[in-house]
Amino acid sequence: MFIKRITAVLLAFCLFVPSVLTQAEEQRHIKWVDFNVPAPLMKQALAWDVKNRESGFNVNWIEVLAYLGAKCGGNFKKNKQQSFQKLIKKLDEGQTMESLTCDMKHYDYYLEAYTAVLGGLAGHYATETEKDGVKHWEERYGLRAFHPIARGFDYQHYDDFGNGRNYGYKRKHLGHDMMALTGTPVVAVESGTVEELGWNQYGGWRVGIRSFDGKRYYYYAHLRQNRPYAEGLAKGGTVLAGDVIGYVGRTGYSARENTNGITQSHLHFGMQLIFDESQKDGNNQIWIDTYEIVKLLSSNRCCVTRNPDTKEYTRTVPYREETPSAKRTLGVEEGAAEAAGGVPLPVIMYHSIQKNRAKLGKYTISPDELEQDLKWLKDNGYHTVTTEQLIRFAEKGKELPDKPILLTFDDGHYDNVQYADPLLKKYGFNAVVFVVGEFIDKSEKEGQQNPNYSYSSRETLKKLADEGVWEIGSHSYHLHHHKKGREGVRRIRGEGDERYYAMLRDDFQKIHGLIEDVTGNPPNAFAYPLGAMSKEAEEVLKEMGIKITLSCILGVGEVKAGDPGSLYKMKRVLRPSGKPLSSFLRKG
Repeated sequence: MFIKRITAVLLAFCLFVPSVLTQAEEQRHIKWVDFNVPAPLMKQALAWDVKNRESGFNVNWIEVLAYLGAKCGGNFKKNKQQSFQKLIKKLDEGQTMESLTCDMKHYDYYLEAYTAVLGGLAGHYATETEKDGVKHWEERYGLRAFHPIARGFDYQHYDDFGNGRNYGYKRKHLGHDMMALTGTPVVAVESGTVEELGWNQYGGWRVGIRSFDGKRYYYYAHLRQNRPYAEGLAKGGTVLAGDVIGYVGRTGYSARENTNGITQSHLHFGMQLIFDESQKDGNNQIWIDTYEIVKLLSSNRCCVTRNPDTKEYTRTVPYREETPSAKRTLGVEEGAAEAAGGVPLPVIMYHSIQKNRAKLGKYTISPDELEQDLKWLKDNGYHTVTTEQLIRFAEKGKELPDKPILLTFDDGHYDNVQYADPLLKKYGFNAVVFVVGEFIDKSEKEGQQNPNYSYSSRETLKKLADEGVWEIGSHSYHLHHHKKGREGVRRIRGEGDERYYAMLRDDFQKIHGLIEDVTGNPPNAFAYPLGAMSKEAEEVLKEMGIKITLSCILGVGEVKAGDPGSLYKMKRVLRPSGKPLSSFLRKG
C-alpha cells in the first residue's frame, strides 16, 4: 500500500537532506514533501488573508498553514479548526509569527515546502469588467489559479494518488485523474512557460508548464487524439492562468504516436515541486497529491467561449496578473508596448555567481551561464541601459537604444566583482548592483573578501563605480531580512505611522549616505529587499529622490516617454540556474 503520510519521527530526520558541504556552509534542498492540507482549511486561511490584506497585516495564508503543519506534524486529521482559531486569535492580539514559531523546529521546512506548493495560487491580478457600458480593469487580490477543467463542463474524480499502474512497468500513480468527456477544454492552472509539449508513450499528448518562480511543474496528460492542443500553444511560449491549453482525451499507453491507448477519457493532472534543478528529471522527483488543491480550485473555474468556425475554445473574460498594464503573456507582445507609447524593458535579476555547481540554484548561476546570457544578448541586438538613461527617457523623452535591457545584481556579492565584472567588460555591457549596508559592514568586519561567500566592501564598490561599468543602487541598510515580524520594508502589525515612517527614513538615509560617500552621488534606484513593498516606503523613497524602484514581480514591463511613474515598481525577470535567459526573451 502506498504510504501518503510520514510520521513526525521520520520528519525530524528527513525534512532536509544535505547535498554537499562547502567551505562556507552546508548546502541543502528539500528532498520530500507530503502535502495533505484539507481544502476547507486552505480556503479559510486564504479568506482570512484576503480580508486582512488591506489593513497591512504582515502574515499571509501560507505562513498560517505552515504554522499549523509544523504544529501537527503534517497530520491535519485532528483539531485543525480549533488550532486555526487559536492561531488567528494570537495574531489578532498582536503576537508575531516570528515569536510564535521561534521554538518550532520544523516551521522553516513547512514554510518553504508549502510556499513551493501554494506560492503561485494566490496574489494580485486584474480582470476586465463592464459598468454602464464602459469596460475597465479591476484589480484584485485572492485566488488567481484556476481549476484545470473549464467552467460548465462536468467531471468526476476521487483521490487516486499513489494507486498502482502497470503499463510499461509497475509504478505509483503520481497525479490526479479527472474523468470528463473527450474534447472538454483544459485550462492552465497557473501562469507560466510551456516547458514540454508533444507525445509521451505513458502520457500520450501532454503539456508541461513551469511556473514563473520555477518551483512548480504542472503536467497535463492524455489529451485528445488528432487535435490535442489549443491553437497557438508552443513550447517556450507563455500562458496565463485560465488560458485554454488543450482538450481532454484518452491518448497514451503506446509507443506509437497519436494512439488512443486509454480506455476512459480523462485528464491526468500532476504537480511536481522543484527545489533544485537536479530534481526536474532526476531520481529525486517530488510529485504531490493535488486532490485537495483541485477541490480548492473548484471555486475558481474559468469561463470559456467556443468559436463556431474554428471549434476552438478561448477564455471569456480577459485577465492580467499584478496590474492592468501587464501584457497578456507577462512579457510583451511584438509592437504592443510601442503602440501604447511605451518601450519594452526587460530588467534581469541576477544575484550570486559561483563556480561550485553544488551551489547553483534559483539565485545562483555559474560564470559560464552568465557568459551564455551576455553572448546571446549581444548576438540578438540588445543594448544595456543605465538608470540615468531611463530617467532621461521617462522625464524628457530622450531616446533609448534599440532593444534596451537593464541588468541588475542584488545584494552586492563579491563574486559579482570576481566573475561578472570581467564578462560585462568583455561584451561592453553595463549593470546595476543593489547593495545592503549591513552586508557591506559584515564583509569589512571579516577583513577579507572571498568570492565563495563574501560581500563587497566600500573600497571595492568605489572601484566599480569609478570604472563606469557599474552603477550602485540601494537595497536598504538593515531591511534585507524577515525579523521581529518585519518582512523587508513592510510595516509590523500594530506599528504606528510615526514610528514606521521614522524607521524607513532612518534606514534609507543611512544606505543613501553610504552610497554617496562611495560614489560621490546619492542613489537614484532602489530594489525592494525580499520583494516586499509598501505604499509608505514608496512615498518615502520618492521624497528622498529615488526615481526608480524595482520589485520582484516576475515579467517584462515597459517605460514610457514623459511618464516618470512608469519607472516605479518595475517588474523583473529572475534568472535561475539551468534556465538560460534566452528562454525568457525573444530572438531577433
